[in-house]
Amino acid sequence: MKRIILLTFMAVALISACQKMPSAVDTDGEFLVATSFAEDTDFGGFATFTVADSVVVLDSRFGGDKVKSSYTDRLVNEYREMMESCGYTYLPVEEKDNADLGIQLTYVADTDYYTSYVDPYWWLDYPGYWMSSYWGPWGGGWYYPYPVYYEFTTHSLMAEMADLTAASGEDEILPVVWSCMINGSATSTRNDYRKFILAIRQAFAQSPYLGAAAE
Repeated sequence: MKRIILLTFMAVALISACQKMPSAVDTDGEFLVATSFAEDTDFGGFATFTVADSVVVLDSRFGGDKVKSSYTDRLVNEYREMMESCGYTYLPVEEKDNADLGIQLTYVADTDYYTSYVDPYWWLDYPGYWMSSYWGPWGGGWYYPYPVYYEFTTHSLMAEMADLTAASGEDEILPVVWSCMINGSATSTRNDYRKFILAIRQAFAQSPYLGAAAE
């Protein structure tokens, strides 16, 4: 049978679920973490899981692709370690047909470009500054406002956990029972990696219902 895991690209588009979102004060300076789960799911009834070894990358500038690198491997491994800490047993992707749960990671980067026009005499209203005429005839107003171009990039890391034990037929969609969205502005690779790792741990910390049944 062919089984397809549905990738949802907006947290609000997930199945009806209870969402947990931390206070903005608690996450000041870090990425925002939002989690969602299917309320009728017995997470203690699952025993094994697998994680896709590549990350689906969607970039507003370069399009989409599946990426596997040392950077994505570290993110994948963090999800694996957190799931194992919840008592689930990891199975490699080659054994996904025997796994109860499957996790897919999606990375989305969005870059927005802006243009604004700056008045070259913005400083004239500040007390203590000379009038523009002090600098010579050119200060009489012939100098037009000039454009300033800048860009701002935000990125998100999304994880979706599908129930691989659900009955499915040809081309049917597997139900997503847990999802996580981590969102923030892009800064530097090292700093963003640290924030992503902390955010992944936060996602599991605010999802206490995740856990395999004790043997």
